[in-house]
Amino acid sequence: MKEHIFVRDLLTLAAAGMLDAAEQRRVEAHLDHCEACRTEFGEWELLAGALKGLPTPQAPSRLVLQTQRLLSHKAAARKHQASQLGLALLVVFSWMVAFMTVEFVRMFDIPLAKWLDVSSTTVWATYVGITWFSTALAASLLGKRYQREGRTI
Repeated sequence: MKEHIFVRDLLTLAAAGMLDAAEQRRVEAHLDHCEACRTEFGEWELLAGALKGLPTPQAPSRLVLQTQRLLSHKAAARKHQASQLGLALLVVFSWMVAFMTVEFVRMFDIPLAKWLDVSSTTVWATYVGITWFSTALAASLLGKRYQREGRTI
């Protein structure tokens, strides 16, 4: 009974010639001994043959061009969005590294402030500011280069 239900589900595809060779053989083997499926398969074959005889409608060329433009525009927008996201993640990652480096210096009590003869707040603010600026500049330059080359991150 399970085989009968399985084959009945495949009859429409078999009539349209859409099954692979193994499934087609399975359907044909079932049709050899099942009159109900054979009858239904014959009806599906008639319908599939009639549908193949109908003319295939063609989309207007203007509609095809508009659709292609729309799809290429959406693909370019997704590519741009992915690039922007990648650059933003790069900047955030670099900023996190800057913060972690400052905490690393504090944790091991490296006397940077004494070497530079400035307060630790000034050192921290200067370091983070320079790191943020250089990271933003690097991300911007990388983004421009990728944009020229038409690549994404």
